[in-house]
Amino acid sequence: MGNASRRGSIVIREVDHEPFTVDEEQYLVRELVWNGNAGRSYDLVRLRDDQVLTEDESFTKYPTDKQIADVLEDHGTYVDLETCKFCRAAVLLTTAHRHDTGWVGDTGCWDERLRHTA
Repeated sequence: MGNASRRGSIVIREVDHEPFTVDEEQYLVRELVWNGNAGRSYDLVRLRDDQVLTEDESFTKYPTDKQIADVLEDHGTYVDLETCKFCRAAVLLTTAHRHDTGWVGDTGCWDERLRHTA
């Protein structure tokens, strides 16, 4: 534990983002809110055992699908990536959406307009 009077020394809240599945295993991104600090950190967590896979180094921003894939591959799980047809970013195939002849990422590009045209 840290010193409560020192900014950014204690996690005051954890926010679990929407879980996703890769190779029949569920994961999520956990956002950590620190005391007296506007900054946040983000960890990749395996739900089965609540293991933090980014134990050595958390992300300072919500991780991209490519960053998530890299962490999972470091832990022995191969991840299929596709390219979002709109933003051209690498997206996790397990969370991407098929749209016409391409793929659309789950965050950012996949919005209500596209949900009605899929």
